[in-house]
Amino acid sequence: PKSAIVDKMLVEENNLEKSGAGTDKKKNKYSGKAPSKDETAAVHEGENFFLDAFEIWRQKLGLEKFILIGHSLGGYLASAYALSRPELIQRLILLSPVGVPPMPPNFQENFAEKAKENWKLRTAKWLWETSTPQQLLRNAGWLGIGRWLTSKVIGTRFQHLNLAKDEIAAISGYLHSISILPRSGEDSLNTILKFGAWARLPLAPRFKAQLKVPTAFIYGEIDWMDPVPARFLKDDAKIGHLISNVYVIPDGGHHMYLENPMGTNPVLQKEIRLGLVEVGNATVDAADKSTTPTTTESKQNK
Repeated sequence: PKSAIVDKMLVEENNLEKSGAGTDKKKNKYSGKAPSKDETAAVHEGENFFLDAFEIWRQKLGLEKFILIGHSLGGYLASAYALSRPELIQRLILLSPVGVPPMPPNFQENFAEKAKENWKLRTAKWLWETSTPQQLLRNAGWLGIGRWLTSKVIGTRFQHLNLAKDEIAAISGYLHSISILPRSGEDSLNTILKFGAWARLPLAPRFKAQLKVPTAFIYGEIDWMDPVPARFLKDDAKIGHLISNVYVIPDGGHHMYLENPMGTNPVLQKEIRLGLVEVGNATVDAADKSTTPTTTESKQNK
């Protein structure tokens, strides 16, 4: 029954989420610090900490071909999974994925120059390379201000949305509860990303070398992630045909689904329908049902 399938997905999704939040038995070998040896191998191990759990989840649900959607770091990890298992992915939809472009060659020099006279920048870099946001929140718990601090950050971050107090409380309560759990997935953060959220193994070159599935990019108009690198990929002679579109959601930021859901949802629905159409056509072709009306036409007219 459909309800039983949904129930199973919710249970397994909860287990998958816990694997990144510290409630599973899997030990993450990294301490949250930047890798000191063999950066490429360290990044792949950091990615696989999440992807191995995702693969177990997929197998338990019996998914053979599916549409994969990821946001921010989840977009990076969804991309890494799609690059390694393209035969399983019908369509890849990335909302403001982190780690697409390489770090600009002069970024570190420019930062070092600015940091000489700005202790806040130096402190931010030190914290990034030696700790994690979750650990800072756990430390705040010793002072009894962890929950308050989370609510303060969420209220300030989404102040422009005029969220109700109960909505802020629900979001901050969820984030606080998973953040104070024992260290786990967070310890891969600095293994995967350098300070400034630049990927140690950026996705753009990996896409150019390995991308085999239809992919869409979605950004917010005031997003701190730049859509330009994705547009370069769409113009690439080798893989451009696989990039269906690079969308920019008006009045949306990094969390465009929250900041402009009326602009984001139709785009997501469009890309999901395209993926479902491709699944339908593939099924028809495999069965060689030449007399069946085209799935594309019937789906698009609905």
